[in-house]
Amino acid sequence: MTSSIDCQNFLRSLQLLYLFTKIGVKNLVLCPGSRSAPLAIAAGELNKLGILNVFNSIDERSAGFHALGISSASGDISIVVTTSGTAVGNLLPAAIEADKSFKSVVFITADRPLRLKNCGSNQTVNQEEFLNSVSRLNLSANLAGIHENNDDDILYIVEMIRRHIFDSPGPIHINIPFEKPLDLSLKNKQKSLEVFEKFYLNKNYKFFIDSKQNKNIKFHKKILKSLNLSNPGIIIVGPYQGSTKDLESFNDALEKLQAFTGWPVFVDPVSGVSAKLRGLVNNWELILKKNKNVIQCDQILRLGPLSSSKDLEDFLLNFEGIQILVKENNKRKLDPLKKSLEYEFGISNFVKQLLGSFSDEQKKQKPLIKLVQVLLREDKKIKEILNDQLLLNEVITEFKIANFVSKIWPENYPIMLSASSPIRDWLTFSENGTLTRDCFSFRGASGIDGTLSLALGIARITKPLLLVTGDLALIHDINGFLIENAINLNLTILLINNNGGNIFNNLYKDNLDKEELKKLFLMPKSINWENLAKAYQVAYKDVSNFNKLREAFEWSLSMQKSVIIKVDINVENEIKERNLILKKILNPL
Repeated sequence: MTSSIDCQNFLRSLQLLYLFTKIGVKNLVLCPGSRSAPLAIAAGELNKLGILNVFNSIDERSAGFHALGISSASGDISIVVTTSGTAVGNLLPAAIEADKSFKSVVFITADRPLRLKNCGSNQTVNQEEFLNSVSRLNLSANLAGIHENNDDDILYIVEMIRRHIFDSPGPIHINIPFEKPLDLSLKNKQKSLEVFEKFYLNKNYKFFIDSKQNKNIKFHKKILKSLNLSNPGIIIVGPYQGSTKDLESFNDALEKLQAFTGWPVFVDPVSGVSAKLRGLVNNWELILKKNKNVIQCDQILRLGPLSSSKDLEDFLLNFEGIQILVKENNKRKLDPLKKSLEYEFGISNFVKQLLGSFSDEQKKQKPLIKLVQVLLREDKKIKEILNDQLLLNEVITEFKIANFVSKIWPENYPIMLSASSPIRDWLTFSENGTLTRDCFSFRGASGIDGTLSLALGIARITKPLLLVTGDLALIHDINGFLIENAINLNLTILLINNNGGNIFNNLYKDNLDKEELKKLFLMPKSINWENLAKAYQVAYKDVSNFNKLREAFEWSLSMQKSVIIKVDINVENEIKERNLILKKILNPL
């Protein structure tokens, strides 16, 4: 075995990263740095062997979100590797989102050994604490340096991470002290690789059986007593927070439940629900806005967190009947309204237990209840108004984008909606147009941070992808284009250029004058988007109407790489048209 520090640094790094591939890791995002050199070189060797995909990013903040996008689309754990110091601080935004959206990313950060801590050593900070507030688990290699760790130590680290992620997906932080020398000669590198191939590569590792597999899941007695599936109710499905690998079983369970009850179903654009589900009410948010009193029932089954709908929130807050909230293996409280009984083991277990006492004959599909017919009539009236008003002219508005884009972007191709305005517009006006394809949006912390890097991460896994984003969200994360081969990923960016945060026009325009609104909230920026696209070598088009947008989509798909399609929004006209169409829906003649 090799015994020098440089060889041990490299060998332990190889062993660690290789063990991660044994628990399903396929992708690693690497940031530049010297202290992390052993990890970088090890990742490079595993990449050469075809064991691990490695992508580089000069911006740690973008790297974190990029890995998060990869994890979200693939359902696999992804890894980010950074050097020490402020590099680690830049990982916090992505770690926050990973925590709140229950996506598994392992952040591996290189550090100085303990002997160099708290004595003024360069680039030495208390980085081991930076991600504590959001990480599922915080681990460290030997504080004197990873070269002091043995085989069992490294195996223990990966085993602990595997257990925690199985129990509760989310961010993990491993801080690894490295003693110098960090680099190693070609001769020592070859020696270490020979040891790795002989003792570690292709070795069969046995991990402990997950205790949760045998866990007895019990129903809350109040749930069994409260629900009466023979009476009218509603199923409301919020943003999906489970693994993409579990989405099929999620939909199977939901289909069984709807078939048994005949209840109507309200779904979020990023609910993951299949468009084939019976009982779907497309314009439910506008129905709630128009007249909540048409909904006559005394029980609601909620799946996942709340959608971004004030009308839905008000309806649930004032609802007098029973509310059951089913979470996808989420132990945290998930109801800010505090109106529901919460069940944490997922819809598949919920349906299995709920319907377990019924015979196969009893489980046969029942007719849709009367409430569905009432809601579908309201739905049809709203659809007719939308069809009439949306086709009056070719002027592009944000709410028209929400309705039209899912019709002109191929129905099986995925879409990502950035936070802020797009997700809210699609909730209100898309008429469930996202349900024919995978749809992503990061609703955990609901920030605009990392929008482009997230989309590029998703595009590595599922493509061609359409990103619908506002101008501030895109420019906030423009360094995403510096991630390795980002411009060659099949990503179409529909840039809604409203010259600032247009969502604030709806919130604060009544009590602030225009200049106050601009300075304090909208924060408009004069950006030459065409020149910016050129700087990053990204193909670009300006579009002025929906016919041109359809052509631009065809062009972008033929390019098979990252492109920006910009549409300019006249904010005053947007507000005027939006108010007009809402008036016709809410107060029909």
